[in-house]
Amino acid sequence: MIYLFSPKRGNEAYSRRMEREKQASGTPANGKNGPIMDSYGSHGASSTLNALVGWITDPGNAEDSIDLYSSTLRKRARDLYEGGGLARSGPQTLKTSVVAWGIIPKPKIDGEVLKMTEQKKEEAERQIAREFKLWANNSMCDAERQQNFYGLQQLAFLSMLMSGDVFALFGMKPNKRTPYQTTVRLLESDRICTPDSSGDSISQDLDNGGRIIDGVEINKEGEVVRYHVSSRSPLASTDGSELTWTAIDAFGSNTGLPNMLHIMTYERPEQRRGVPFVSAEIESLKQFSRYMNSELAANVVSAMLTCFITSQEDDGHFGMEDAVNEEDKVSDDDLNLELAPGAIYSLPPGKDIKEVNPLRSNAQFESFVNTTITMIAASMGIPKEVILKKYESNYTAARAALLDFWRSVRVYRTSFVNQFCQPIYEQWLSEAVAAGRIDAPGFFDDPIIRQAWCECIWMGASMGHVDPLKEVNAAEARIRNNISTQEQEASEYNGNDWAANFLQRKKEVAAQTELINIAQAGQTQNQGGKT
Repeated sequence: MIYLFSPKRGNEAYSRRMEREKQASGTPANGKNGPIMDSYGSHGASSTLNALVGWITDPGNAEDSIDLYSSTLRKRARDLYEGGGLARSGPQTLKTSVVAWGIIPKPKIDGEVLKMTEQKKEEAERQIAREFKLWANNSMCDAERQQNFYGLQQLAFLSMLMSGDVFALFGMKPNKRTPYQTTVRLLESDRICTPDSSGDSISQDLDNGGRIIDGVEINKEGEVVRYHVSSRSPLASTDGSELTWTAIDAFGSNTGLPNMLHIMTYERPEQRRGVPFVSAEIESLKQFSRYMNSELAANVVSAMLTCFITSQEDDGHFGMEDAVNEEDKVSDDDLNLELAPGAIYSLPPGKDIKEVNPLRSNAQFESFVNTTITMIAASMGIPKEVILKKYESNYTAARAALLDFWRSVRVYRTSFVNQFCQPIYEQWLSEAVAAGRIDAPGFFDDPIIRQAWCECIWMGASMGHVDPLKEVNAAEARIRNNISTQEQEASEYNGNDWAANFLQRKKEVAAQTELINIAQAGQTQNQGGKT
């Protein structure tokens, strides 16, 4: 303001202010007193700039900033998901792309370490795949006997997005449908909590120097040593059974294998509980939902109102009446006015309506909604076209959006495979080898041999295609130039197994050749008969 009237005095005032701010920022690195050079203290860390005054920040660690708010974040994220809209579309879109119908393993054992011929290696891989299919495609792999392994994948991944994390507890339960006893039990995140906490996210110090942070116990070195699991959900309102807690070691003392898997997305070091997928957008999503509901209600009311009739005579009715028949009313509250399309209302004597305009026009509605959706989608890491399932741009832009989204899908899939799929696969394979269903010499003797037997790649749904012909031509060019392989292209194109495709094509080509030969033989015979 001063500068507008007197540039000289404005510059002087600005210089004095900068001098005060430099002095308030601290002592220069050389240890001498006096003004310091421009630094973060004069910009992003300034305590005197008008734009930054009143900016309250949380200086806490991951526990203070994340773990102790987990319960509140879970409740709000679930409520938004159940209400639909972007809070539901985002997690569902990721689940459909990352897991889809299931992430399927393809054993790729290390034949070099195991000193196996290529033929023996392929035979062993086929046997492992058959045995795993026997276990994974059956609901007996679920401790609750409800879903097969791929259904558990979908539920676990969606629960992680919705609640921030999910837990998988290993168990052994015999059944008459498969030779395997390994089971997986998914536990909702609320059940892992600090004892006597009623489901709230609290921390507790232990006598041995360790701590329990919202159900996750760590020792004094920060290593996760066990999880505290409640006998039922502490938030359950209809289950009146006694609420107790059981401490489960993170790893088996004899095998070293995990007893429980904790599937979550990490944001900060020393973080112990996950963050729901929509946590950063909770405020925006809630406000946007309220705005959309208000606009919808306003348009509905505008569509209902038609006209008002005034009268000088008292008809014995008090105020405005409902526009629906008595048998169609849904409320007994006299303060609730129930509308109907094309309603005509009578007003009591002495009351008048100055203006009734049922038309509602908001010229900025579409622009505002699109901008808000773009910001929320960007914060989620999902392009607007993908989260809305609405592709209106050209081929290049649509493909760029899919490619950008698919990079996020690969990151999520890799993390989920490492935290959920691969550990379960290794747990099952250990039982299969111990039970003699799979012959794997040295499996329990040497960790490097065990790892060689456990090598596996996981194949899921592919990105999808904007112009399939262009993408097939590009794949052929990559294969010709040894940039890619047929196996890799088959997996990325539609998630198929190239080896299985090859065997099937051999059958189809053989059958087609046989039909051609039969047709040619018949044609020759007919020609011979005519001759």
